[in-house]
Amino acid sequence: DRDVTGVQTCALPISREKPAWKSLQVFPDRLNRSELPILDPTIANKRLGFTTVILAYERVQSLFEVIERLRFVPSLAKILVVWNNQVKKPPPAHVWPNISKPIKVIQTDGNRLSNRFFPYDEIQTEAVFSLDDDIIMLTPDEVEFGFQAWCEFSDRIVGFPSRTHVWENSSQRWKYESEWTNEISMVLTGAAFYHKYWHHAYFHEMPKEIYDWVDRKRNCEDIAMNFLVAHATRKAPIKVIPRKKFKCPTCSNNEMLSADTGHMVERTDCINRFVQVYGYMPLMPVEFRVDPVLFKVDSLPKKLKAFNDVGSL
Repeated sequence: DRDVTGVQTCALPISREKPAWKSLQVFPDRLNRSELPILDPTIANKRLGFTTVILAYERVQSLFEVIERLRFVPSLAKILVVWNNQVKKPPPAHVWPNISKPIKVIQTDGNRLSNRFFPYDEIQTEAVFSLDDDIIMLTPDEVEFGFQAWCEFSDRIVGFPSRTHVWENSSQRWKYESEWTNEISMVLTGAAFYHKYWHHAYFHEMPKEIYDWVDRKRNCEDIAMNFLVAHATRKAPIKVIPRKKFKCPTCSNNEMLSADTGHMVERTDCINRFVQVYGYMPLMPVEFRVDPVLFKVDSLPKKLKAFNDVGSL
């Protein structure tokens, strides 16, 4: 049944103590790479489906459009909207899209990007689909295929917008690079699947310096999550389908270019700061992408393909 709640206040934790339910120590006292445990892949339960966690602030129109698209994804179990706006309240229950899956709205107690990774009790599936409120270009087939791919790589981040890092000799620093390359080392959590365990690890296991940096800069929570997973598993993320266009659909070219310049500098600073905290570069580059079987076989009728509506470059 449809279950759009009113507003629930979520107080983020003051204590960062390790949760009792998980015995794995991802971050020992000394970040010694040779002593790191390897997190075994979780056996994913496909039947439970996934919970979509959407970080939202005020873009109600695009948020509702995202929800309308998600309603056609077979494996969707629940939508959790994390409302970060501390001034403007979320829309009243009666105006939300009327879909067959429950929608839960959580009002946070502060405008922090890390709120998207809080281990909410409402997440009852193993799989989390982290999504920005303006990612309106993904089709239901693409999202469903992303979930099915995650079930095969359930210890990794699996998703759509990808990025990489490169070493720059001139500055002797790491540099954040865009997705226009065959090599990737990050999948951004604006549209990505991962196991819900990483929500607990982000708040309770990740170095506090990184958590504080993200809070202070209001940027790079997705890079921090990629560092966390790569550090714990020593595995690269998985990009699915060839779609690369995740730019702002309503922005002009000049606005996008101007924003990109400062954005790339800030993201580069984040990478280098995180490397300092970890003591090494945990991100692992890979040239690998998962596509549906028969994706490029145009001669076959659509009824023989499981995922027909998959975008291209």
